[in-house]
Amino acid sequence: LNERVARFWPWMKTEMVLIVGLSLIVIVFVGYLAQQQQHVIAMHKELQRVREEADARLRRHSNRVLALSSISQIISVETNLQNIFDRITTICVETFSCYRASLMLFEEEKKEIVVRSVCGHGMQEILNRRQGLGEGIAGYAAQHREPILLSRPSDYDKYPGLEYKDPSLPSAMVVPLIVRDELVGVLNVRSRSADVIYEPEDLIALQGFAAGAGACIRHTEHMNWMRKMLSHRVRAKSAK
Repeated sequence: LNERVARFWPWMKTEMVLIVGLSLIVIVFVGYLAQQQQHVIAMHKELQRVREEADARLRRHSNRVLALSSISQIISVETNLQNIFDRITTICVETFSCYRASLMLFEEEKKEIVVRSVCGHGMQEILNRRQGLGEGIAGYAAQHREPILLSRPSDYDKYPGLEYKDPSLPSAMVVPLIVRDELVGVLNVRSRSADVIYEPEDLIALQGFAAGAGACIRHTEHMNWMRKMLSHRVRAKSAK
């Protein structure tokens, strides 16, 4: 019998080597499984992060669509210009989670833009403040009729001649309001939180909103002018 075993397993007294070898194989295999498990966990976390970002992006998109639809509602129900100005800045704060939003209107006679509405922090500080064309970020946007997105220090290089730099300003968007090639004003959206950094898609959304806001302002101005003229004519006929 021993001879038969010897013929079947010629390496006698190697049991310890086999046990150690098998143990090493088991350890390596367990380590491989643990590594794969960590890889699966990391993939799950990444998929969860991507899903959360997609959900957040969808919510932002929904808020923007709601903001754009609000402009058409304002046109149909509001006739007071100041109420429209205030509603525009309020919508910006609610939609873009900004520290402060301000609306500046262009005065052709003085070639200046003046703050007519502010929502958020520092309202009393900047309300009715004036800037000449080319002064600051808003003045630059008004003069060049160009939207501005500032989220990184390198973004300033995209706008030649813009020297205004505020270290407390993590991100900002400034969009001119233009209706039929006519400058109406400037819409400013500013963030002071590292968690709120605006991207190009945010700027596109704000441009769409600004186009509707500018049209809303001009429409209300024209309607008020027409009502005023009609009232004058009615009074003139009554006087006759």
